[in-house]
Amino acid sequence: MAKIVCVGMACLDYLFRVSTLPGGGGKFFAEDYRAAPGGPAAAAGIAVAALGHEARFIGRLGDDQVGRDLVVHLRKRGVDVSAVRLIDGHTSQVSSVLIDHTGERMIVNYSSSALDPDPHWIEKGHLADADFLLTDVRWPEGAGRALKLARELGIPSLIDADIAPVDISGLIDLATYTIFSERGLEMVSGQKDLHASLALISSSSPTWPAVTAGEKGSYWLEQGGLQRCPAEMVEAVDTCGAGDVFHGGFAVAKAEHKSVAEAMHFAGVVAALKCQTFGGSLGAPERSAVDGYMSG
Repeated sequence: MAKIVCVGMACLDYLFRVSTLPGGGGKFFAEDYRAAPGGPAAAAGIAVAALGHEARFIGRLGDDQVGRDLVVHLRKRGVDVSAVRLIDGHTSQVSSVLIDHTGERMIVNYSSSALDPDPHWIEKGHLADADFLLTDVRWPEGAGRALKLARELGIPSLIDADIAPVDISGLIDLATYTIFSERGLEMVSGQKDLHASLALISSSSPTWPAVTAGEKGSYWLEQGGLQRCPAEMVEAVDTCGAGDVFHGGFAVAKAEHKSVAEAMHFAGVVAALKCQTFGGSLGAPERSAVDGYMSG
């Protein structure tokens, strides 16, 4: 069993299932509701635990009811929360997520700019027994600290490179693997073409870059050529958290020493199966479901 450390953001997602996403102002009624842990790193940790490995989440939360509830939620999902920092007098992050019958969503997130960004309380001991590090870019100071420590300890690492509040070029250079969202890739490369964007990053950074592109699948370079793993064809009911659990699945696959092509396929299956369940990160599939799908 591998130990995977996930560093970054956690928020409490309030998920509402609606018939259609609102197009303007008014009052709307939900058909279903869940409260679930969210945030890229936290949701990835839930996926890691569901897939049968040890997950540790490192992040900052306000010492409020939401923060305390998140710690309980993560612990119940099998995630080690011993390195979570609750900051007195600050507000934890929350999101309202509206999800329609096609699985598409609309997200409104609140993140307190006052939450102390100082990462120096993260120590080598938090990572010393880890087999793999995953970070998101929503807490860039924490990501940078963890990536530097991982490099010193010889631990492979992955950045979930979605849109970020700052330039993340320096973080990318510290990571073994970087998997972008389409918007995240465009922000870093300044280009819309996926092949050109990946080639630019591959030539200017030591990281291995890839990108997830929703229904189009995922892409990476191999000997300069663009490689594609098609998206799995499933009936999606909730896409919230699919990218997060994709990164958790990739981290698991690399910790199990799979090739990058095998890891991208494995992660794609994990994300697809998550989309079949309403509830955000609560839909992260168990390992038996993933193995059964891949062998079927």
